[in-house]
Amino acid sequence: MGVAPGLPVRVKGCVVTSADLSVSAPETWEMKVRGTRVKSSNVPFIDQWLDDSQVEVPVGRVYEAINGGDVPAAILKTYYVDEGMRISRDVDENFFVFTRA
Repeated sequence: MGVAPGLPVRVKGCVVTSADLSVSAPETWEMKVRGTRVKSSNVPFIDQWLDDSQVEVPVGRVYEAINGGDVPAAILKTYYVDEGMRISRDVDENFFVFTRA
């Protein structure tokens, strides 16, 4: 929640991140972020443009340009998997839910 000239404003949307995944063990993945985009935002005028254009910020390339090195890998451990979904956690206990598109 943010504040715009004294009025509470709630911004909503879905952040979609694309990444490269590699299997490092049977239940462990290494994930490197490539890009991020926003869809289904509630910000007037920008919401439709974001959904229509599907603009993706190349986060991985920006990181490489600024730091002059490889994008760091997040290590994900899988705790649940079935035909359509996988639930994993990283070292900070953040959950990631992957579904088939």
